[in-house]
Amino acid sequence: MNTIICTTCGTDIEVDKALEGQIEARVLAAEQHKHKAEMEKIREEAARYVKTERESAASLAKKQLEGEKELLKQQLDAELDLAKKKLELELSSTQKKAAAEQESLVKTLRDDAESEKEANKKLREQLSELMQSLREEKQAHANAELEAQKKLAEGEDKIRQDVQKAAEEKYHLRILEQEKKLADTQKALEDAQRKATQGSQQNQGEVLELDLENRLREEFPYDQLEEVKKGQRGADIKQIVNNQLGSACGVLLWETKNGKWQPAWVPKFKQDIREAGANIGVIVSQEIPADLGDMKHLETNLWVVKPRLAPVLAAALRATILQVDAANKMNSGKDAKMEALYQFLVGPEFRHRVEAIVENYGTLQAEIEKEKRSAALRWAHQEKAIRAVIDNTIGMYGDLQGITSRALPVIKSLELEDEEVDAPQLLL
Repeated sequence: MNTIICTTCGTDIEVDKALEGQIEARVLAAEQHKHKAEMEKIREEAARYVKTERESAASLAKKQLEGEKELLKQQLDAELDLAKKKLELELSSTQKKAAAEQESLVKTLRDDAESEKEANKKLREQLSELMQSLREEKQAHANAELEAQKKLAEGEDKIRQDVQKAAEEKYHLRILEQEKKLADTQKALEDAQRKATQGSQQNQGEVLELDLENRLREEFPYDQLEEVKKGQRGADIKQIVNNQLGSACGVLLWETKNGKWQPAWVPKFKQDIREAGANIGVIVSQEIPADLGDMKHLETNLWVVKPRLAPVLAAALRATILQVDAANKMNSGKDAKMEALYQFLVGPEFRHRVEAIVENYGTLQAEIEKEKRSAALRWAHQEKAIRAVIDNTIGMYGDLQGITSRALPVIKSLELEDEEVDAPQLLL
């Protein structure tokens, strides 16, 4: 056991016991610091885990939505390709059929014309044999032949034009029918894509609304949150602000938007605020015009904010509602309270209470003085004991520094100025 002799009283002091308290205090401080660091690390890890889970859920929902959208697009593209191929086959078949009919008709007309030409050739040969003997008759027959050829040519042209016109009309009707089918298919595809886009925006809006509701529930456990069901008039979330006693103090109305900013939202939401009897309304929108910034007070009881700043704005607005409600409650019935206070002051009950206070004042004052004297005596004893502990600690510190040639770590609070006191002498 290591001991040293006190330079003041000559008492043996155990070094281990003297340093035990300091070592325990340092160990305790180190353990508290370590515990605090571990708790801070656990909080950070929990926050990162919650953030990671939220991002993972959002990413999973987004991937699932994109997969469904891509599948729907592939199905629509496949149906459109099938319709186009079917239409092309029908058009090709119709064109081939019309071309075959026209070619057959033209061939028939050509055959008929060839036959007529052959007949006319034979007729001209017969007339040529009788030309010399029957010139006048030949001239008449020649004129008749020319007239017949003219009428025949006109008949052929008319028949050809009628057939071609009928074929063109039939082919034109088929083209119009196929074009109508193609337009209907394209319209159905556009409708399906629009519905898919609307469904995606609606899902994103529901995710934004659910996230806002969860954050409000987490930040303000005293408040009551009511979700407006889909299909009903009104905003998305109704927040009834309650104080710590559970009393309703006001209403915050929340509207979440995930699309492009539209000025028409403002008058519609003002009507919702009036119908709900809310104190303040807030539009939470992913897209806000640049001139409004991330958060803007539009009118007396109307705000617009981005989702990340919604809880901060909610805390400020909620505090305002609580302060206004408290002020209103204090001012309500003020005259009646003043009258009741006056009657109490002039009544016997107040006089009796004042007399009791005055009568017990002397007793209380005497007890207080007695306690003060007792406390002063106790403090004097404690101060003397503390002074002795400090002096002995300083002396022991100086002795140890002398023994170890100042190899111990320096404790500034125990170091003494050279010009004030001399170094303690070690007693061997």
